[in-house]
Amino acid sequence: MAHTTVIPARSSGRTPSARVLDSGVTLITAPMDSPNVGVFLIVRAGARDESRETSGLAHFLEHMFFKGTMNRPTSLQITREIDRLGATTNAYTDVEEVAYYTTGPAAAVSDLAAIITDMLCHPLFDAHEMEKERNVVLQELAARLADPDGWLWDRLGSVTFGDNQPMSWSAAGFPEVIGTVSRDQLVAYHGAFYAPEAMALVIAGGGEISDEEAALLLKDIPNASQASRTPSRWGRGERFISDIRPVAHADEEQNSLLLAFPGFPALDEDRTALSVFAHIYGGGMSSRLFQKVREDRGLCYSIFAHHEGFDDAGTFVISTGTRPHDAKETIALALDEFHSLVSTAVPEDELEAAKSAMTGRLLRATETAMSRARYFGSRWRAGLPLDTPEDRAAAISRVSAEEIQHVAARLETGLGLARFAFVGPRDISGDICTVLDREV
Repeated sequence: MAHTTVIPARSSGRTPSARVLDSGVTLITAPMDSPNVGVFLIVRAGARDESRETSGLAHFLEHMFFKGTMNRPTSLQITREIDRLGATTNAYTDVEEVAYYTTGPAAAVSDLAAIITDMLCHPLFDAHEMEKERNVVLQELAARLADPDGWLWDRLGSVTFGDNQPMSWSAAGFPEVIGTVSRDQLVAYHGAFYAPEAMALVIAGGGEISDEEAALLLKDIPNASQASRTPSRWGRGERFISDIRPVAHADEEQNSLLLAFPGFPALDEDRTALSVFAHIYGGGMSSRLFQKVREDRGLCYSIFAHHEGFDDAGTFVISTGTRPHDAKETIALALDEFHSLVSTAVPEDELEAAKSAMTGRLLRATETAMSRARYFGSRWRAGLPLDTPEDRAAAISRVSAEEIQHVAARLETGLGLARFAFVGPRDISGDICTVLDREV
């Protein structure tokens, strides 16, 4: 049977450029042939940069920026302006970053950039709107914790980092902070949280703005100093955390489980090989985990693995859902398969298939102006070079079986530090601990 390998198209040569404006903000331009443009304003500050007293205020600010500015006093005015431009807008708060973005016709690039920067530079923080939005954010937090997957991902940090470190907290924040913060405190936090040196404005797609235009749009940016981060420490919490939720007698029992162990920082020299390893091990339906645990044994509906790298740490996570009595065998088989990748080199055909799949996914995932803007913004935030997706595809193609084995061996040393979280009708902690005790 013939094998087809995805080969990235030759780059058009329109490479991204980055320059630091007089204000300290970085302007990144990533031109591509597109009728649209993505405007992405990213800040190298997130949940891990908050304190116990401010956890959740970055998330609250994200909401309040959409509630009116000095130039656009109401949320309706902001949304109508976005709609009339044929655009969309949104934002997010994460562990190490916050971002605000919009995408629309390339001809509207100046208007779109003006709206996004205005929201961050000139928020009104109207007291009445703040009280309404406070309730909205609290409802968002409650809804997230009511959902098993939301609870799992919010609480995983409690065991992987723990010890009241900011890395152990949910990026959504603490309800008690959101519920009691005053307008004056939020205004002060806005001025203290956003440092120009920690911000980048990314313009990707068929439109561009000049350095002078960007400088004018950002002239009223908050002028905080970039704070240094407290180093994170892995595994300072309990070995596991659980939420037992009994089901009705007629319902089928199911435990959702996350198993995590130490990974690599975002700038680790083995980061590309790690991404290929993660795909081979648990990146899709042809992965080792899916084939061995689900297809061969029928122990679960889904099982995947992924890695997330931070400034000074990393987390490798196996995610699955099983019936309670299958959980022990599922995790045991998953770890056995992990060890096999350490002891035996990945066959060449499996490696090439994985690299081809990754290349195809990467190029599809960055084919729009907005996805390209987010791609370059996220790389800038992590301190990575602004390699194009085609550059990344080429780097993936060079990963060898020996490098995969090396990465697996490095990760294997952390299996004894594994932590887990689960939601389900029965306590499966004893079964999982029995499996993990073999790794200690």
